[in-house]
Amino acid sequence: MLALALMGFLGGMAFGQERVPADEEIGQIQVSLTPEEGRRRLFPEAHAFVRQCRAFDPGQAAAVAGTLGRPLPADSLEVFLACDLLGGVLGYAVVAEESGKYRPITFMVGVTPQFTVREVAVMVYRESRGGEVRRGRFLSQYRGKGLRDPLQLNRDIVNISGATLSVRALNTGVRRVLLSLEALYGAQAR
Repeated sequence: MLALALMGFLGGMAFGQERVPADEEIGQIQVSLTPEEGRRRLFPEAHAFVRQCRAFDPGQAAAVAGTLGRPLPADSLEVFLACDLLGGVLGYAVVAEESGKYRPITFMVGVTPQFTVREVAVMVYRESRGGEVRRGRFLSQYRGKGLRDPLQLNRDIVNISGATLSVRALNTGVRRVLLSLEALYGAQAR
């Protein structure tokens, strides 16, 4: 009886193979914002957005990767500078992606010139559970967080039951964006 139940759970796969999740487990792709809509939401007062693609030098990449405990997903970062009418920088908008349980979560982080989080907006959510991370009430926890904040689950970011992997993904992604911006723009801002 136990063998039959186990076979049903494993979907009839052979030992040593990973179980492929059913479509219902993975969830539907839910697009909430385009990149342009995200930038406008995070910086509504911006007069213009200037796109920059900044490459990490080897030292910067190593420092960021060392702090994160894993390699960077790319050797450069696409950043949109939110500018006022006179060309002054209001902040930075960066699209990031982190793996949820099965698929990536795409989100945008708005960062102030002082390298603290201004806003976070989930752009595309692709999981069957944990969609509550898209809500403003949850995302508002990131406001004002900087590199001195650990962005740890249940320490300074309250978890959502059933969304732990999504919350961890956002925590990691927001931290990566802050570290990357500090590495690429920090000396320039000082």
